[in-house]
Amino acid sequence: MVLLNERGEVAECTAANIFAVKNGKIYTPPLNSGCLEGVTRGILAEIAPEAGINVVEQNLRPEDLYSAEEVFISSTNRNIIGVGEIAGHKIAAAPGPITRQVEELFVAHVTDYVTRRHAAATR
Repeated sequence: MVLLNERGEVAECTAANIFAVKNGKIYTPPLNSGCLEGVTRGILAEIAPEAGINVVEQNLRPEDLYSAEEVFISSTNRNIIGVGEIAGHKIAAAPGPITRQVEELFVAHVTDYVTRRHAAATR
C-alpha cells in the first residue's frame, strides 16, 4: 500500500520505502515527506551513486509512480523488491534493470559488511 502525506505526495509504503526509476535515475521521497528514514534506504542512497546511478530525493505524486519505468521498495527485512502494479497501474518492468542492479549492489554491500565484521570479531 502506498501511503500519501497530507499534501497528496507519496511518502512511503507500509513498512517500506519506495523508489521510482526514470531516465536512469532513482527518485525517492525526501525525509520531510513523512517517510521513515529507513536503514536500507540510507544505504542505497550511498552505494548507488558510487556505481554511477543518481539517487534524487524529490516529492513524488502517485502519477510519478504510474509513469515510472521501474518502481521498487526497500525494507530491512525484505531488502529490495520490484513493484509490478500500483492501484491497477501496471509498471513496465518488475524488477527492471536498475532495480536488479541496485539489488546486486545492496547484496554485495551487506556481504562485504558481514565479512568485515566477522573478520574483526575473530581476530
